[in-house]
Amino acid sequence: MNRIAVQMDRPEKINIKGDTTFALMVEAQSRGLECYEFQPQSLAIEGGAITAMMRHARVNPGNTQNPFTLGEAERHLLGDFPVVLVRQDPPFDMAYFSNTYLLELLPATTRVLNNPRAIRNTPEKLSALHFPHLMAATLIAHDRKLITDFARRHGEIVLKPLSLFGGEMIVKTNLDDPDLPRHLDELLSHSAEPIVAQEFLPNVKETDKRVMMLEGEVAGVLGRIPAEGNFVANIHSGGRPVLTSLNQREEQVCREVGEKLKEWDIFFAGLDLIDGQLSEINVTSPTLTVELKAVGGPDIPKLYWDKILR
Repeated sequence: MNRIAVQMDRPEKINIKGDTTFALMVEAQSRGLECYEFQPQSLAIEGGAITAMMRHARVNPGNTQNPFTLGEAERHLLGDFPVVLVRQDPPFDMAYFSNTYLLELLPATTRVLNNPRAIRNTPEKLSALHFPHLMAATLIAHDRKLITDFARRHGEIVLKPLSLFGGEMIVKTNLDDPDLPRHLDELLSHSAEPIVAQEFLPNVKETDKRVMMLEGEVAGVLGRIPAEGNFVANIHSGGRPVLTSLNQREEQVCREVGEKLKEWDIFFAGLDLIDGQLSEINVTSPTLTVELKAVGGPDIPKLYWDKILR
């Protein structure tokens, strides 16, 4: 194997300081692999052959002004690449969904990471529902009355859309909150999809963790401390990364979810835990590996390629 293809966000828009895709490409290049980037909308299939417009992408670590040296765009057979990484950010919309069908048609000689069928079948905020006994109280609905009844039963709750990421549009509210109707209006009008309502776990400030999973096993754990006055611990929303470990309950959660990840053929995932409860299973484009390494944690891109090249 001497080259890989990476389905990713446009390189020109990536902030390399905290981008896991860039880190994976840096590690791949350090091992002598040539990287080619392509955009999902450039995929095409004709006569069973899947092609994409690609650019050779040399990564320049440390060069924040010109992190990529990109070649001319040319159409290549995707089946000629032994490994294809699927690394563009959500939203998990119909374009993303349709794209997984095309990638699934690639020959067995091309390994797609993560498995496109697994990506399609395990949307992040829904796949955790396979483990209701490991989660805080959760409601998925587009029904205002069901959501307000949920708030009546559970007091402080968190509302969030299904298809966004990075802490976007997440709100904490309760039945007595005068802004609850406005929050519901905004979230329910944002999309025809249902929204997520979850019991608020007040220990989020001490217990929010991102667990990196490789082949169903724990590879590293990053703690996330919310900014002062905020309850959202996402790094993109101002959370502070810290090195941490798992307690006995969290290890149990990761073992059980890890077995299912192996069954689903999900190579790389990020589990979100709060107070020992499973919140999300990130499979479309798991991130925070750069932050984990920066606080003294393991080098996930190195472990990632160790396993693939093995």
